[in-house]
Amino acid sequence: MLNSIQYFDYRELPATAVDTAVSNEEITQFKRDGFFVKRALIPAEKAEAAIQLFWDNVPRAIIRRDDPDSWLDKPHMKWREDDIPRVGLLHRGSWKQRSAGPEGHGTQPTLLDATVRHPNMMAVAHQLLGGPLREPQRVRGIYAILPQPPQVIGGLGPHSDDQASQLSAMVILDDTPPHCGGFTLWPGSHLRLHKFWHTTFGSHMAEDQKQAFQTEIRTIIETVTPVEFSGNSGDVVFWHPRMVHSAGVNESLSVHHKPIVRLAVPVDYQNDLNYSFYEDQERGPGEKVQWWVDTRCFKEDVAPTADNMWDAYTFD
Repeated sequence: MLNSIQYFDYRELPATAVDTAVSNEEITQFKRDGFFVKRALIPAEKAEAAIQLFWDNVPRAIIRRDDPDSWLDKPHMKWREDDIPRVGLLHRGSWKQRSAGPEGHGTQPTLLDATVRHPNMMAVAHQLLGGPLREPQRVRGIYAILPQPPQVIGGLGPHSDDQASQLSAMVILDDTPPHCGGFTLWPGSHLRLHKFWHTTFGSHMAEDQKQAFQTEIRTIIETVTPVEFSGNSGDVVFWHPRMVHSAGVNESLSVHHKPIVRLAVPVDYQNDLNYSFYEDQERGPGEKVQWWVDTRCFKEDVAPTADNMWDAYTFD
C-alpha cells in the first residue's frame, strides 16, 4: 500500500458565498476523479443541530462533548450488546451512530433537514441526476472517528460499497483539519471498478468476477495516492458510489496536540424514473439494514458497458 496520502485542506481556500450551481469544471472532475467539493453548503446552525443530536445519543454518556479524556479512555470497552441495534457499534475508534430498523437514528427530521434533504444538497443532486429524485427517507448515520490514543497506530480501511446508490455525498459536520480522520478517496477508482458489477448500479456481482474485482482494488490501493478531505463545518464531498474509499486516521492528538472527534454524515441519492424497485434478499435493505433504504435495486438496471456509466446522470 502506498504510504503517502494527499491531504486536501479546503479550509485554506478563500471563503465564498454558498454556490449550489454545478460547473462544467466540477462535472469534468466528477467524471475523471469521481468527486468534487462544495464549500459551506450546509448552514452552521443546521450542522450544529446534527452535532448536538450525536452527543445527545451517546449511551450512558460514555463519551462526552466537553470531556476529551473520555474519547481516549477505551470507550469501546464500555459498549453493551443491547446498544448495537439502537445506536450502532463503537469498534475501537470508529462509531457509525445509526439504528438497524426503519426508525431511530438516521431518520430524525433534524438530521435529514441538516443533510440529505437540505435544499442546497437537493439542488446539487438534481443537477447531477436530473429527476425526479426519490424522496430521501434517512441517512446512513452519523459517522464518528475518535482520536487515536497515544502509542496507537491506526490504518486505512479501503473498500467499495455494494449498494445501488447513483450519487453519494459526505457532509462534514464539524471542522476537520488534516490528519483528523477525514473522508478519504482513491481518485479514478470508479472508472476501474464499473465493469465488474452485474448491473450498472446494482449490488450483485457474478462469482467469476469477485476475485478479479478484489485484485483490482488491491492494485488501486498500491498504485493510486488517496486523497483525504479536510474542511469546515458544512462542506460536502459529492462522490461516485463505486469509488474506493475509507475513513481517515484520526491523529489529531499526536499531530495537533488537541484531540478532535471527526463527525460526518454519508448520504445517498437515486432517481425515481418509474423504476421497478425490489427487495434484495441478500443485501437488503430489509428490516436490519435500513440505512440502505434509499438505494434500492431496480429491474430496469442493465449490465455495465464502457458507454453506460453515466446513463443516470444529466451528462454523458
